[in-house]
Amino acid sequence: MTGRTPLTIIATACAAGCAGTGGLSPFDSLGYVVPSPSGAIYEIGDTMSIDMDTPAGTMAITGGTSVTLGLNFQRRGGGSMRVESGVEAFEATMTHPMMGTQTAGIEDLSEYLEVEMSRRGVDEVVSFPLLAGPVSQISPFSAMPYLLFPHMPGGEVAPGAAWVDTVNVTTETDEATTTINTVSTYTLVGDTLVDGRTLVHVAVATEIDSETEAEQGGMSITQSVAGSSDGFFLWDPERRLVAHAEYERILEGTVAMANMGTMGLTITGPTRIRLER
Repeated sequence: MTGRTPLTIIATACAAGCAGTGGLSPFDSLGYVVPSPSGAIYEIGDTMSIDMDTPAGTMAITGGTSVTLGLNFQRRGGGSMRVESGVEAFEATMTHPMMGTQTAGIEDLSEYLEVEMSRRGVDEVVSFPLLAGPVSQISPFSAMPYLLFPHMPGGEVAPGAAWVDTVNVTTETDEATTTINTVSTYTLVGDTLVDGRTLVHVAVATEIDSETEAEQGGMSITQSVAGSSDGFFLWDPERRLVAHAEYERILEGTVAMANMGTMGLTITGPTRIRLER
């Protein structure tokens, strides 16, 4: 289901005073361990706008999803861990000029999120929730493991350090096959104080390339888009988890439909993640 190329450190800039004399700095915590407590609950919100240049003019499709995800971390041998989740709440809405407004709920989901991890991040996505029906085209679940568990440098770093991670994901359902290739550059900005707690600020710039082949209503659809998703995450050095993250995507490309020809396509919208507890 997923593939990865080795992570490489591309730059390290030392900053004076990055570690206090009394112990480890927050930057030494950039690696995953089983948190204490070993469970976590995340709120994930995603909003998407799809603009298509049709022969009749611009057609706008809007959608959004809201997910409450409960995670359970289990320690395995060799410093690895397994993460399993249950979707505790889910809502999705998509508005299409030709199909009206469609909704989906937790009853439309199958499977669950199961991830094998090391200190650096995701080693393998064993499974993730699958969303049935037309609203599945705005499903957030295939990318979710990499947003919840962004890749880490795997060693000591100082503010200014940057590292790169490449991920290839192929998703197959009864309706569509999608391949997404991403190259993410992470830059350690420094620490920041939020509600009296010291969190680590990491900027993220991701290049995205996506191809989809689908069959909907007896119509063949081919979609090809590329672009970027830029944002940041705030790392909790005590929980060893992402405490907050925000990303903004902008993708452009084409969609080809058997009866409508090839049309221009733009996809935009934010993703926000918050650790509830």
